[in-house]
Amino acid sequence: MIVLFISLLFGFCIFFISRYILGNLQNIGREGVISNAAQDKKKANIVMPTIFRWAKNLGGRLAKIKNPRLKSYAAALSIELNSLGGEFEKIESYQFISLQLFSAVFLALICWVFISGNFMLVLLSALLALILPYLYVKQALSLRKEAIARQLPDTADLLSVMLESGLDFFGSADKVCKVLEGPLSDEFSKTISKIYLGYDKKLALFELGDKCGVDSLKFFVRTVNTALDAGVGMADTLKRLSQQMRQERASSAEKRAQEAPVKMLIPLVLFIFPTIFIVVFGPIAINFIQNGKGF
Repeated sequence: MIVLFISLLFGFCIFFISRYILGNLQNIGREGVISNAAQDKKKANIVMPTIFRWAKNLGGRLAKIKNPRLKSYAAALSIELNSLGGEFEKIESYQFISLQLFSAVFLALICWVFISGNFMLVLLSALLALILPYLYVKQALSLRKEAIARQLPDTADLLSVMLESGLDFFGSADKVCKVLEGPLSDEFSKTISKIYLGYDKKLALFELGDKCGVDSLKFFVRTVNTALDAGVGMADTLKRLSQQMRQERASSAEKRAQEAPVKMLIPLVLFIFPTIFIVVFGPIAINFIQNGKGF
């Protein structure tokens, strides 16, 4: 019972610390910005900018370490943070690693001071706090990719309608971004802004697909670039493309539904069956131990 209580306490501590740190990424660029005196004072926060500044300084020192595994992890983390977009783009990979180290040290101190000085317990809490921020990023990236994949067929349909009305592709994309809300619209808006500033159209679209890391979006970008090179109308192409993406999404949903019974076997065997056995055979075993008979 004590072990279960400590485990739950650890879980809550790690969860809230990670969510507090990663949920305040909007404060990264707050320093040096002139704020309006009428702003809500509750938004003022000097803790998080200080933590991020320390993390940036430590990240600069970590970047000098010539460790292949650390370099590989930082490179992969940089791609994932860039794919998340928004405020996550502003944080460097080594800065994020520093935040992981800060959370590990902080939770280890909490465990050592308030819970137990056992070395293995302190080490376990530090490892959990070190891993959980990265898991948070992986989960957020997975949800973002799913949202982009869901929004893409609707975007293609609206683009085809706009193109049939006489607009060009990028003018249509600009209007669609104002209608639809979501991560795909945000990324499209950034891409269109780059193109309006003189950036190469094909390269901007290619970078859009490469940044988001969604296979269907990469295929969409390749189709649009091919149509731009050929100079053909894209309205019918986008309609067929949206239908194809919806069919692929339906096929993927059917595949996941077929895999669900197999995946349910693990919790069924580990959790449900033992509980049923305890409920059914527990009273029989107790009666047998006390009275020497099953019933």
